Amino acid sequence: MRASPSPKEFPVISRLITRMKRLAGRAREMSELRRMDDRQVGEIAHDLGLSRSELVTLCGNPGSGDLLKQRLAQFAVSEESLATEHPDVLHDLQRVCGTCTTTSRCAHDFAVHRDSGRDEYCPNTCTLYALKQEGLTRKDGS
Repeated sequence: MRASPSPKEFPVISRLITRMKRLAGRAREMSELRRMDDRQVGEIAHDLGLSRSELVTLCGNPGSGDLLKQRLAQFAVSEESLATEHPDVLHDLQRVCGTCTTTSRCAHDFAVHRDSGRDEYCPNTCTLYALKQEGLTRKDGS
């Protein structure tokens, strides 16, 4: 008797399961934010240097941090050097990436290893090119 097929044998189902888990996580985070009163949300947003709407958008976009890490790596920019030398720029990159409306397209392009075209829609592109010019490269020589 043959064992039931694994999700890897059905990539569409595997991707659907991954997407459902991601959506469930997002709903949990948004639920936590909704349970807070207006003052608490305002304080958190203020502490992070964000508007309330940016905070809500960030909570609904949890994968943006990974996308920014991949984008920094693509430009060979060291996150550590950036945090030390230009913490405000790093914060701005995180905010812009976290509130971006094209994260699903970006995630798809990274997933299929497609580099072309990202510069056209990524709102952090100009800043990343400037940082690369400045030479904040990763320590591993990349």
